Amino acid sequence: MKKIIIVSLNGDDNSGGVERVVYYLNAILREKYDVSIMKRNGKPGKFDKLIYPILFSLRLLFRKKAIVISNSWQSFLSRVDFSIHHGTTAGFMHHAGIKSKKSALLAWMEKISARRAMIVIAVSENCKLELEELYGINGKKIIVLNNFVDERLFYPENTEQSGKIRILFSGRLEERKGLSALLELAKEIDSTDKFQLLIASNSGDNCKLFANFKNTSIATQLDINAMREFYNSGDVFYFPSKYEGFSMATLEALACGIPVVGTGFAIPEEIRHYDFVRLDESSDTHKILPVIEQMKQQFDKKKQSIHEKIIADFGYSQYSAKLFRVIEGKPAV
Repeated sequence: MKKIIIVSLNGDDNSGGVERVVYYLNAILREKYDVSIMKRNGKPGKFDKLIYPILFSLRLLFRKKAIVISNSWQSFLSRVDFSIHHGTTAGFMHHAGIKSKKSALLAWMEKISARRAMIVIAVSENCKLELEELYGINGKKIIVLNNFVDERLFYPENTEQSGKIRILFSGRLEERKGLSALLELAKEIDSTDKFQLLIASNSGDNCKLFANFKNTSIATQLDINAMREFYNSGDVFYFPSKYEGFSMATLEALACGIPVVGTGFAIPEEIRHYDFVRLDESSDTHKILPVIEQMKQQFDKKKQSIHEKIIADFGYSQYSAKLFRVIEGKPAV
């Protein structure tokens, strides 16, 4: 049985988008391959994002005929078989307007990893474009493999009806995810009893900023089953993100039958043809709330239909088939 090594600094603990992708890579590829994960040991350290990629690169020098799948910069000095890019740091810095020496270093490491890799896997068409334009990567060696959602975990459920329109947000409460827009929305919602904002975050950072809003509630550290319940508790998912590779949260909400309103990064090109997503770059809450209300009314009874369409295009089975074709070097069908 052929061996595959997956390089992932944080392993596959399912705590974030990259780790969740690694979790499923491991689960799917084990059907045909002997898979191991190269990851950090011990507690996180300040310089891990520099030290571990160098250590991983050195360790890969001694691999024995294994196929190596790395996550971008995480073994940037090694010439791996496949380098997965979940977006680009250069694109993030440009669109989010957040720049630092640390980000600049990661962008350089990403560029090196993509240039050295045999095949580059981009999670979206926009990611592929950024790799070409910002890092100078030859488009002929880039394969687009969109993220997917596991329909065994995310699906519509019957929930109690509420007198208010429940707006959902899932993600870290940081500027990249649209923190300022969320604060403005929470403030606007408090001026009416028509809406409620429900937030799920995997950390407690900046939660205190919402403490005084009477119509906003925040849940943290929810497991997968609780996240399914969270999505099903709402009417519309609102995602004012300033940058995403290919949003897992958007797919999870849609798989639960919840329509989505958000930015161009929350709603990537690949899903904009659906009528149950609404692209809206406006930060004006006076304009957003009517859109959310209209989406709720239009799709209130269509959760199962939304679920079925998303799973047909972005479900587990289709991803598994595409992944094996990529690893085995077969053309897409």
